[in-house]
Amino acid sequence: MTEYVLEMLDITKRYPGVVALDQARLQLRPGEVHCLVGENGAGKSTLMKVLAGAITKDGGKILIAGQECAYQTPLQASRLGISMIHQEFNLAPQLSVAENIYMGRAPSRRGVIRWRQMHEMAKNSLAMLDSDLDPGRLVATLSVAQQQMVEIAKALSINARILVMDEPSATLTDHELQSLFEIMNMLYRQGMGIIYISHRLEEIFTIGHRVTVMRDGHWIGTEDLCDVTREALIRMMVGRELQDEFPPREVERGEVRLQVDSLARKGSFHPLSFSVRAGEVVGLTGLVGSGRTEVARAIFGADPATSGTVRVDGAEVRARTPRQAIAQGIGLLTEDRKGQGLILGMSVRNNISLANMKAIRRGAFLSPSREKQIAESYVKDLQIKTPHVEEIVHHLSGGTQQKVVLAKWLLTDSRVLIFDEPTRGVDVGAKVEIYKLINSIAAQGVAVLIITSELPEALGMCDRLLVMREGHLMGSLDVEEADQEKIMALATADPSEALLSGV
Repeated sequence: MTEYVLEMLDITKRYPGVVALDQARLQLRPGEVHCLVGENGAGKSTLMKVLAGAITKDGGKILIAGQECAYQTPLQASRLGISMIHQEFNLAPQLSVAENIYMGRAPSRRGVIRWRQMHEMAKNSLAMLDSDLDPGRLVATLSVAQQQMVEIAKALSINARILVMDEPSATLTDHELQSLFEIMNMLYRQGMGIIYISHRLEEIFTIGHRVTVMRDGHWIGTEDLCDVTREALIRMMVGRELQDEFPPREVERGEVRLQVDSLARKGSFHPLSFSVRAGEVVGLTGLVGSGRTEVARAIFGADPATSGTVRVDGAEVRARTPRQAIAQGIGLLTEDRKGQGLILGMSVRNNISLANMKAIRRGAFLSPSREKQIAESYVKDLQIKTPHVEEIVHHLSGGTQQKVVLAKWLLTDSRVLIFDEPTRGVDVGAKVEIYKLINSIAAQGVAVLIITSELPEALGMCDRLLVMREGHLMGSLDVEEADQEKIMALATADPSEALLSGV
């Protein structure tokens, strides 16, 4: 009897001009959380899509409980007990919870769906997760954590033996993440094998039993997590030593470049004031839902402020739209790079020029050759991993997509740049590259405001930290005096103690 519920051996997948997987392997035991890590573009998602039947492999074999299995579709994979929860949930928002759980498998009699039975079955699946979600509720009305619960209930409903979770924590609060870990503990104790993909190494050491590392489509190694250090894991992932996870920055701070005075948006955040100097990197942090993104959107003109003023280099910014904000020197790299930062069906070249079409004009017309020249320059300078500038952005890894977004805003010559969760979903190697780019931007005199939920990132990258709670600015900390405990004390303080003056 084999000790593995799953064996993927010598899996190969080729695309024209690219070997995505080169004899990759992974072995999963029943009742374990097996973490799968690697830099963006390492082949993790491709390997899991092969497992889930979404991609057909070119070589190698898959064994389930010791038996070699050949299948080519997700439906066939699900019948073998394989379920995958993608980072972008595969749910129909206008259908109910029950309909999503049993989509394509609804109980019926003589072609008529048995609604009561389906709702009862869905209720039972949710009860296994200690969830009291109403099976009749529309998915569109659910929070991200509740949608994830529906995806897990769907996996349980097909009696999955193998559950793949791709970046499940990317959009969860700390409380929701803890609830997810409790559910995972329950599932693996019942004998389920879980493959957990994440770029957050602290999570891997918290929840995982073993870890498999991939790099450039190759299997690098598999280790027991109790026997490997964070530093050794990073070295396996990137193939080199990372001397400084947060590269040092020595920039002379100049005059106030961004001044925010009594800015407020009714229903989103209360009046707050702060400033950012030229060459300074200021962090805006706090718990998810504290109002950080809403502040950024108001500064950028994406949402109208109720009151207050924004100034850049002393001149008042009158921006009712992002286009007007861009024209006055403000750029925003959004948290949702796929939904708001990029047009996924367009090329690298087209995406880079999106925010500044003037840069590629020759007279009254746009110049494709000028656009290509500019794009190639940014690809070289930012080391964007793409075969060419005509590559469709959808085909690039998450970290590479983030660099394309950054190139787009660098082309605007912004004097103020706001980064909303700049390294979310990005591997540790790509994070360091993005940090270096942020440092180089600050060195050019740009005022940088970073919104981040990762406290080590906030402490490692910023000169000052502004902490929010429930739409209030609770305080300001110089990084030299700050630590995680002081940040969390402000992030959980009574909102009545919020700052009323500027920082």
